[in-house]
Amino acid sequence: MQKRQWWPVVILVIIQFVLLVLQFIIGMFINLFAPMNISVTQNNYFMMGYMMEVFIQVPALFPHMFIGFITGIISLIMVLLAILNGKTLVAILALLNGFLILTAGIAGIYFVLSGLSNNALSFLMSIGFIGAVAVDFGILYLVV
Repeated sequence: MQKRQWWPVVILVIIQFVLLVLQFIIGMFINLFAPMNISVTQNNYFMMGYMMEVFIQVPALFPHMFIGFITGIISLIMVLLAILNGKTLVAILALLNGFLILTAGIAGIYFVLSGLSNNALSFLMSIGFIGAVAVDFGILYLVV
């Protein structure tokens, strides 16, 4: 397999790495400056109503979640490109990357539902972030 066929994956990994760094910075901002143990005042029995009220109380949470969705989509595209290029190990690493981002995302949603107060879920988000960054470097090592 020629190296030049991997330039889309390399570009996606670099974009994802930059987004993960931005995700980390916004997450640290939320951790340091957002009101913890927030409570929703309305009786929102649906997820969207609850999340909208939390977004009003913690505005930095929306871009943090949006970047998470984008990194998850990038992971899926990397899996597809690796499968199309016939590189099994890169596809497995891209799947692992997507799993780690999904784990961090699910932990993040439950962290928000806990009122930004569950330290175990915060730790799980950080493990997903660190793992995704490590896997990105592994993918780069294999394709460059």
